[in-house]
Amino acid sequence: MLQLSALCQQGPNYLSQDQADIGFLTKERCREFAIPNRNSQGKLKRVCRHLAGKPRLVHQYNWGDGVEVDQRLEVFVDTDLAGCKETRRSTSGGVCLLNGSNIRQWSKTQTTIALSSGEAELHGINAGITQALGLQSIAKDLGFQYKIRVHSDATAALGMCRRRGLGKVRHLDVADLWAQAKVRTGVVELVKVLGADNPADIMTKYTDKAILEKMLLKMNMHTLPGRAACAPQAAGCKESQ
Repeated sequence: MLQLSALCQQGPNYLSQDQADIGFLTKERCREFAIPNRNSQGKLKRVCRHLAGKPRLVHQYNWGDGVEVDQRLEVFVDTDLAGCKETRRSTSGGVCLLNGSNIRQWSKTQTTIALSSGEAELHGINAGITQALGLQSIAKDLGFQYKIRVHSDATAALGMCRRRGLGKVRHLDVADLWAQAKVRTGVVELVKVLGADNPADIMTKYTDKAILEKMLLKMNMHTLPGRAACAPQAAGCKESQ
């Protein structure tokens, strides 16, 4: 029984590395691992029901013979200000697309309590730039050169990153202005995106089915029923024993 419970706890966490549709759900559930309660059990059941209804999430990549690959990493970031009702901490989420296809996504609770939406979104942009620089370094080791373009729907945070210095914002640490240097030196390009078109939205909050499916399509991902033909067949109960 304990082994089954551990499997149910770790299974969604393992799957969320590839399945963007359960990234936020799993992150919220993992925060209660140390001291689980009835609410934690309910969250786990909802994740399992979602996975049972959508057994396959397909990643589609638009490259191959005769297909020109875009030489830019498109990073979409979003932040939900004070989304946690208990700690009032914000959630940063992001998606990295290469040639329109998802290669990396993340959903993380911010370690500090933001005092404004601009501060929370600035932390989110910093996290997105960090992830993009890591992917850029890996690609460089493999012989590929990619530029970085970060998309955000936060006008205040974009203004903080594009200017020089703190300005009128006094409660930010100097380390948070690290993004300014990256933008000023041309390492990163910042772009404004509408919130309704930002696929990182599903990594920061609970969304309904229509929004979830819309954002997955923007990441070149879609769900299919059944089991993949190339997947190994599960052994019977008698054989596994």
